[in-house]
Amino acid sequence: MSKNILFCLTGSISCYKACEVISGLIKTGYSVQTVTSDSALKFIGEATLEGLTGRKVLTNTFEPGTMMSHIDLARWSDLILVCPASAKTINNLASGTLEGLIGELYLANNFRKPFLIAPSMNSEMLAHPATQENMLKLKKYGARLLDTDHGQLACGETGWGRLLNPTTILQIIGEYFSTETETRGLDI
Repeated sequence: MSKNILFCLTGSISCYKACEVISGLIKTGYSVQTVTSDSALKFIGEATLEGLTGRKVLTNTFEPGTMMSHIDLARWSDLILVCPASAKTINNLASGTLEGLIGELYLANNFRKPFLIAPSMNSEMLAHPATQENMLKLKKYGARLLDTDHGQLACGETGWGRLLNPTTILQIIGEYFSTETETRGLDI
């Protein structure tokens, strides 16, 4: 049975890595619907995402015919992933003030399904007390914050904040669904 992944991209240079994750999900047999912030589209084009998923990229709550998409998509998805999640996104999600479709999807989510957040930012932004506090708040609310990798960052510095390797993200998603299958198998 195919699983539905709602894949939300926010503004970060690592959007190119997110495309690798999307490609891997499609190859594995998942159905993927992408939702982007306006800033994500500065880094990666709609044509790329539509080409990978075979689905229209959603960006705006107020597009004709999509007025209830934040509710419908939250119900449709088996897992929601925000990847990459910028510092601004993380901080605004934690306060419930992220504008746009991604923010509305977050608020329409009941956390009965996995909600994963894959951070990607400069080390200083990651270490900032506001970001650290808001990451803890998101965990308390029920989201799973993935780790970041250490290495060279887009700004030229070396440190924590790199988006996890796409293979690692794919493994984490696979673990969610294999655990679900194993649990269901025990109930039979």
